[in-house]
Amino acid sequence: MPRSLIALAAIFLGSIAFAAPVSLLPANLGSYRKIASQAISPVDPQVFQEFGFTSAESASYRGPKGQGTLAAYQMKDATAALAAWEWLRPADSRRCNYSPYCAEDRGRVLLLDANYVLEFRGVTPGKDLLQTLEAGLPNRRESAPPPVLAFVPHKDLVSNSAKYVLGPSALGKIAPQLAGSKPGFDEGAEAHFTEYRLDGGLAKLVLFYYPSPEMARLHVVAFKSIPGVQAKRSGVLVAVVLPGATEKQADAILGQVEYEAKITWNESPQPDPMPVLYRLLVNIVYLCILLAALCFAAGVMYGMMRLYRRRFGTLEEDEAMTTLHLTARE
Repeated sequence: MPRSLIALAAIFLGSIAFAAPVSLLPANLGSYRKIASQAISPVDPQVFQEFGFTSAESASYRGPKGQGTLAAYQMKDATAALAAWEWLRPADSRRCNYSPYCAEDRGRVLLLDANYVLEFRGVTPGKDLLQTLEAGLPNRRESAPPPVLAFVPHKDLVSNSAKYVLGPSALGKIAPQLAGSKPGFDEGAEAHFTEYRLDGGLAKLVLFYYPSPEMARLHVVAFKSIPGVQAKRSGVLVAVVLPGATEKQADAILGQVEYEAKITWNESPQPDPMPVLYRLLVNIVYLCILLAALCFAAGVMYGMMRLYRRRFGTLEEDEAMTTLHLTARE
């Protein structure tokens, strides 16, 4: 076969191997065995691209208790996965205990795991199964939750209403009144949407988190210019109550939004002086022993030299040792 054909075949095979998608889900999942799998697309591709969607796979598993499916959505980081989990969570779901972020609804379990969103149907995500799954997920990365969550008001919050917003597409779907305000997602802003039921009505809040107080100060002016919007700035936060809420409802929600900067100061403690003093005293003792040993060795050598010279007659008279006869007389 000509070398050119061999090279073309190698390039073709290499391109196929390179283009082959990496499977997200393992072949074996506890007592379950994968029988089929396919790549899937998210329900809202444009919104998920804003979140940081990487890939997704759905697989069918068969085990002793029957057959079920598992879908895995891989996101770029844990913040993107949180946004995807809140977007996929049904409004009438209930909380489950398989993970801190877990929702269950009619045989469907949706949970958040690092930068993955996992959807179980017909498969119970027990502790051992989840540990096996976590060990097999490629490029699994954990990170701290987004800081804006610490400032979201929880009083009168409507269950399952929270949605994380990372771009204009998601904002346009849940808060179209703010879509034309250019809230600064291209500058690093993030937002969190929640609903509140108070005084017999429903109020909607979008809490923006900006990289700096200056950016928040500039954008709050634009939000206040939108008819019906009530906004408040606190540090790097801008809380926006959407049109439709009364002034009393808005004041009750905005009054709960307060930014408190937390500074962690890591300072090394002063060293304990006792070990230093102890080492100093030990070194002084070692030095005294060394000097005593040197003096003893020098004295022995000097005495041996005199004995040698006296025995072989090389000792001069003026080098004779002067002896003081201090013995008592009889």
